[in-house]
Amino acid sequence: MTRTTLVVVPVYGDLESLLRCVDGLVEHLDTDRHRVLLVNDCGPDADTIERALLDRTAGLPGFRYERNDHNLGFVGTCNRAVTELDTGSGHDADEAVLLLNSDAVPTAGFLDAMLAVLDEDRTGVVTARSDNATIASIPYRLTNRGAARTEERTREVWSAIAPLLPASQVLPVAMGFCFLTRRELVTEHGLFDETFAPGYGEENDYCLRIAAHGWLAKIANHALVLHAGGKSFSGNRNALRAAHQRELERRWPFFPDAVAAYQRHGTTATERFADVLVPAGPAARLAVDLRHVADADALVRQIDAAFGDGFALEARLPSGTSAPDSWTVTSDEPNPDDLVTVQLLVDPTPADLVTANRRAAHWVVVDTGAADVPWSSAQYRAGSARVADLVRPFAEVVTPDELDSAREGVENSMLAPLDGTSAALERRWAAFLPLDLAAAQASAVSSSDEVTRLRRELDDLRASRSFRTGQAIAKVASRLPGRR
Repeated sequence: MTRTTLVVVPVYGDLESLLRCVDGLVEHLDTDRHRVLLVNDCGPDADTIERALLDRTAGLPGFRYERNDHNLGFVGTCNRAVTELDTGSGHDADEAVLLLNSDAVPTAGFLDAMLAVLDEDRTGVVTARSDNATIASIPYRLTNRGAARTEERTREVWSAIAPLLPASQVLPVAMGFCFLTRRELVTEHGLFDETFAPGYGEENDYCLRIAAHGWLAKIANHALVLHAGGKSFSGNRNALRAAHQRELERRWPFFPDAVAAYQRHGTTATERFADVLVPAGPAARLAVDLRHVADADALVRQIDAAFGDGFALEARLPSGTSAPDSWTVTSDEPNPDDLVTVQLLVDPTPADLVTANRRAAHWVVVDTGAADVPWSSAQYRAGSARVADLVRPFAEVVTPDELDSAREGVENSMLAPLDGTSAALERRWAAFLPLDLAAAQASAVSSSDEVTRLRRELDDLRASRSFRTGQAIAKVASRLPGRR
């Protein structure tokens, strides 16, 4: 199906970003099929912006400019544009509507890729990949914790991995900076709820409303739209976000859990490890946990001899164990969303593998002979001796004396063609996903059980004779002379 598209750009301040957006549309939009509606929302420097816009689009086919009588906010401007200024009357009945932030910058082929996804079965909303779009960002998770996600870096990573990603994925909600939907859905369900004026949360509410009627929100992995973020919005953003988030959760209580579930198991391994697969910057990070190793000092020396030159090593060590000054030693529990290039696993338990599967693109598994230790060993009882067969398809299992050969294997893996590495990661991700989901469910049940236990104990305490006696004494004491 070939849809026509109305592209709506609400305009509020930030002329520099706005002109980048317009230039991107001029360069990358086929105005023989699609049209652009620029709506000035009477923000800062509205007159200056009007003159600049009219000058930039003068004589360009497919571009139309309108101005609100007064400031309506993002929600009001989008609603007016789609339901009053351009209703689609006389145009293709299968028209699409794209709401595009004025600080967004389209790139080549973005709309064709998004329209192809919109034409997929039961797809109601589509968003694009970006450098600044929360869960739609590429790369989303970073290996260098101090790095910034720049436009240049996003272009580099997206160009490399986009061909390896499926055309689309289902999201809980689409991102509002670049929001493509079907005209017929707007006609049937309305666009944005004015409760969320002037902005924030309105796109999530729309997605969840149409989802109740069986329509999906998706991301078009082969579309890239850059996004400065927050430059065309005034007021107390944090307070507004918080208030609108509370309203979303009141209407759709499952929403936070849905987003968390997508982040846990809705993404592909390729996008999760994008920042590792397209390396940049400092030395590759290698993480190791030696807290349960019998002779950690000896293993530290062997790891340093094998990997100390060329890798940034970080470790969790038992107290009293020394490490080279070049190592980063931490006692903090690793964040599974803090990516490393390599994880060195020593006699890993199944739980260690679940964490490593989320955190590291490459594994080195060291077998210290845990199978020979008695049942009194905590690691043995946790199943360390039984996981070797589980990891062999995804990592070379070595002894401490074979770490040099393990480094060679890791370096070969890091230099392997991207498509092969991506495919191997996807196989590992699929293999360990059941364990991951089981661990998440067990954790949720455990947390729920703990809350239930505490509530029961609190109810028992309130029902106890001593608690009631204490309350009675407190009431009498409050009425004694001298009490306030």
